[in-house]
Amino acid sequence: MKKKWYFLALSFVILSSAAVIWGLKISEIPSPLFGYDYSRVVLAEDGSILRVFLNTNEQWLLPDDESEIPPKLKAAVICFEDKRFEKHRGIDFFAVARALYQNIKGRGRISGASTITMQVARLMEPKPRTIFNKLQEMGQALRIERRYGKDEIMKLYLLHAPYGSNILGYRAASLRYFAQEPANLSWAQAATLAVLPNNPANVNPMRNRQQLKEKRDNLLLNLHEQGTIDEATYKLAVLEPIPEGQYPFPIKAPHLAERLAAGQTEPIVKTTIKQDMQSRAADLLAAHIEKLRPQGVKNGAVLVAETATGLVRAYAASQDYFDDENLGKIDGIQMKRSSASTLKPFLYALAMDKGLIVRESLLEDLQANYGGYTPYNADGIFHGMVRADEALRRSLNVPAVQLLNSIGIEPFFDFLKKAGLKSLKGPPQNHGLSLILGSAPVSLWELAELYLGLGNLGEFSDLVVLKGEEAKKEAGEERLLSAGASFLILETLKEVARPQADYNWRHFQSAAPIAWKTGTSYGGSDAWSVGVSPQFVIAVWVGNFTGGEIKGLSGIKAAAPLLFQVFNSLEKNPALGWFAKPAGELKKILVSAETGYRLRENTVPLREVLAPAAAEPLRLSPYEKTLFLNGAETMQVCSLCWERGDYKKVQKAVYPPQVQGASLPPHNPRCPALLGENHLKFVYPQQGSLIFVPRGKEGYQEVTLEAASTFAGERLFWYLDHSYLGETEGSHRLSVVLENGRHNLHIIDTTGIGRSITFESKRR
Repeated sequence: MKKKWYFLALSFVILSSAAVIWGLKISEIPSPLFGYDYSRVVLAEDGSILRVFLNTNEQWLLPDDESEIPPKLKAAVICFEDKRFEKHRGIDFFAVARALYQNIKGRGRISGASTITMQVARLMEPKPRTIFNKLQEMGQALRIERRYGKDEIMKLYLLHAPYGSNILGYRAASLRYFAQEPANLSWAQAATLAVLPNNPANVNPMRNRQQLKEKRDNLLLNLHEQGTIDEATYKLAVLEPIPEGQYPFPIKAPHLAERLAAGQTEPIVKTTIKQDMQSRAADLLAAHIEKLRPQGVKNGAVLVAETATGLVRAYAASQDYFDDENLGKIDGIQMKRSSASTLKPFLYALAMDKGLIVRESLLEDLQANYGGYTPYNADGIFHGMVRADEALRRSLNVPAVQLLNSIGIEPFFDFLKKAGLKSLKGPPQNHGLSLILGSAPVSLWELAELYLGLGNLGEFSDLVVLKGEEAKKEAGEERLLSAGASFLILETLKEVARPQADYNWRHFQSAAPIAWKTGTSYGGSDAWSVGVSPQFVIAVWVGNFTGGEIKGLSGIKAAAPLLFQVFNSLEKNPALGWFAKPAGELKKILVSAETGYRLRENTVPLREVLAPAAAEPLRLSPYEKTLFLNGAETMQVCSLCWERGDYKKVQKAVYPPQVQGASLPPHNPRCPALLGENHLKFVYPQQGSLIFVPRGKEGYQEVTLEAASTFAGERLFWYLDHSYLGETEGSHRLSVVLENGRHNLHIIDTTGIGRSITFESKRR
């Protein structure tokens, strides 16, 4: 009888060999070996998982992360599946003979003879288990062994083996069953994963748990008996419980992971996110919004990037991704909202480069009318003449509008487009002068890119969030501001008073400087705060995704505290204390000590200030004027009324009437210019005119008022019904929307000489 089984087994081996040779001739190995639809995996910078997405078959199948095979898992799989794996070339003929003998003797399937390589062939092309298909698997196994090394074959098996439920591959199984990477598996855990693919549908942690434990423990015993593990390790291993269910995959930076996974073709997406920074930013954001919830604030977002490299390190796009009630799945970093006051630093830097101001230059914070548009400060107060750096630190609206009017809407609009606001829609004039106060929609991402350019001293580039694209920032850099102007703006913003506990930051040795700015959108629906240091760019938004006013919301109260919480939580490099003064990028110039502008004649006290070396020449002072006073300096005189030898020529700062008040001596009341023909006259309207105001598509049209002066370059101040309209210089035209009724129009020059008329307007 024994001889009969021996000859049967030998015959099967011979037939198998012949079939394998035949199989080698007809079967081909696909390339790549597996055409599986892998789960999309988004990784942090260190290779740890941020998020995993189910594949199209609703399976967890992780692609190869190119890590080494864990030694414990490899040893357990070889012991359980294929003891002669390292010796055979794809087919274990001894195992084939043994299986044939045992199966015939037992009159059923007692044991199998599939090697790990043959299982790879079956996983590659799943087919019904027939003798013909088994022979084909043998042929494919030989081909696979020719092409791949043993470790590669083991890796292919582990990557695609079934582990129960919808889990394929050892890494997905390790993370789902044990919540850890395969390299950290214990012997008991490795043995569990080794036996699971044998019958994953019926024996897994959710079904037939005792049977799974028995199979695992038998494998551990075999590992002990063959000397792979010692007795103590074996005894401890069998005490470990079988997992009771599945752990969820990590979900970190979910909005970013979702966006990147949708835009990539490769299954593995490697990002620049740092897990520790991401966790801190997300935790601080959630705690901060929870604190603000009684005020009606339900969401926010935080982005952290490195200044030097542009690498994004933290991306917390909502306070809770799973908070559906408050639309937590919306990406608050990519969402566009009113920019509020956040663009002002760039306007001031541009004004410096164009020679309009230095930090010490005075700007007018006075009521002004720009073709019917009158800007106001957030506090509703006009503060008079304010230094440029102080106006920026206090985020005053009126001086910013004055600067934008001087630079021009289109040049600033073009700058913003180039610097990062790629979605900014034109034409520029549609935004008007409110462009600097929030009419431009901006995302937190775009805002971070703008301040990244400021931190790189005027060189603007894209943020980088994909690993491997680190060179993208340097390649895409474009200089849009001078290094000198950027440095001076950073110096200015560093001095902005910090909120709450950070107010006295200079008293603490561990505190670090940062240039920062806040913004509050009109109506109080958005609070912004952005900061930049030599090491980090931090951008914060606080508000509601539904929009709408939040009473009392402001950048300084709602967003700035979170900015500094995040900034203080980051590990600082002491060597990067503050931005170094850019060599050769700054120059010293002399300006009026009072007004901060260049003078035509240096007859008043001067001071030395810093200006960008590449800037255009600073404009001449619009305020210092040459005055002629009588000998007693009690009144102004001119060529029509001075007495020969009894007058003085002086240079004095002459401010608009709202500021100046009675500070200037009055003009000689006996001057013929006052008694006779005035050098000022109205061109339109004339005294007693009746003006009809037509209706346009968007309301009543503006009326252009016009005056003339016999003195070239005269500066005139306009008042309508005793309210200040604005000023003109050279060409004296001013547009205004007129109400029905009688009006008083008054103009006055810098010497106090004026003229008034009355007229009437009717709307049609």
